[in-house]
Amino acid sequence: MNTPIPSRTLLACALALALALPASPAWCAQSKAAAQTPTATLAETALPALDSLPRPSLPQTVAIERTLAETPALQEAQAMQQAAAHNGAVLRAGTNEFTAQAQVQQRRIETQPDAGRYTEWQLLINRQLRLPAQALADARMAEALQVSAEAGRAAARQQLLGGLLTAWFAAERAQAEATLAQQDLALIDAQVKALQRRQALGDASVLDVEQMQAEQARAHATLLLAQGLAASSRAALLARYPQLAQGDTLLQQPPGDALALPAMSADQLGAQAAQASALLMAQRAALQRAQATAEQAKAARTPQPTVGAYVGSDRGGSERIVGLQFAMPFGGPARVSQERAALAEVDAAQWRLRDLQAQTQAEFAQLYASAQAQAAAANAAAQAAQTQIQASARMLRAYQLGEAGLSDWLLARRSALDATRMLLQSRFDAAVSAAQLKLQTGLLYAP
Repeated sequence: MNTPIPSRTLLACALALALALPASPAWCAQSKAAAQTPTATLAETALPALDSLPRPSLPQTVAIERTLAETPALQEAQAMQQAAAHNGAVLRAGTNEFTAQAQVQQRRIETQPDAGRYTEWQLLINRQLRLPAQALADARMAEALQVSAEAGRAAARQQLLGGLLTAWFAAERAQAEATLAQQDLALIDAQVKALQRRQALGDASVLDVEQMQAEQARAHATLLLAQGLAASSRAALLARYPQLAQGDTLLQQPPGDALALPAMSADQLGAQAAQASALLMAQRAALQRAQATAEQAKAARTPQPTVGAYVGSDRGGSERIVGLQFAMPFGGPARVSQERAALAEVDAAQWRLRDLQAQTQAEFAQLYASAQAQAAAANAAAQAAQTQIQASARMLRAYQLGEAGLSDWLLARRSALDATRMLLQSRFDAAVSAAQLKLQTGLLYAP
């Protein structure tokens, strides 16, 4: 074969003749068309298109609100808020109440001139007075109880949303991988049918058909495993959060928003995270309660006096008694120790708050860096997948032109499919990090 070869198409036909394989005109025309087909078109016929990959999404706000409204943890937190409101009303009103006493007695006199028996009685009413400083300290404690209950509800809400989003993205990721496996199997099925037609025409060997059928079985097994994982993840999600489903459809926002990071600087987001942190809210409320307790202990160093009035009747009514009552306990060293203990608890709460602030700042910095890295990784994975798909398409052209074997193309195709799966996973990793960042900064499903 010393004559010059005008094109790869003629080379493919010549190689087929040299190997004693009957190359039909249709196959030669197909090879010529493959040589002239753009790489992207070949990739679309052999691999799932990147544009068709499922993208992460977020649950609809209405579904989130319905879930929050029907979750026992949030119902418990709301009940605790009501309890705090009632306890606050008790503190504002005070527990000092009027006390009434009645006394009846018989007096017997045996000496003259007042000998005889006399019925005597006495009525007494008194009340312990709450001093203004003590009333103010109790009012501040009532406010601290309310703030603490609100912080508890915020913590329960944030914890619930965190768990919900984790389960949501796990179910979506599993479903996306099942969809990718379904698309891959459909393309493999088409390739098997095409190769079987070529075998019937004598253009493909039995070995090539068997290799493609083995790839088909591998893709089918991958699909079955992916579908099982998707079904179990969806069942776990809806068993825990049934409000996310309406009929047979998951309530979700349009895709695309889940990957977007907040358009704010790191300092601004850090301030948002410090303000929206449920742990910091709870610790600030604990500090406020400790301060209110210290104020109550300080006010209690001045004892509360008891005042009252009484009336009575002696000697069968011949004598009438009207009087006032005043009682005042003397404060001992226990009141001083109680105040000092409360002040020490305030110091401890302040140190815990500082420690939590540093911890929250460190967690935010880690989450922010992770979200930035995950977003960059998703972009890099997209470029890598596109490059690998183009390489697989070139290998497909080489196989169609007889310049490479089927096993070479299948190996390149598996690498491209792995890169596509990595892109899918990196997108969901980026969506999880972005959602956690928005949740921690109070920018996602804000109350």
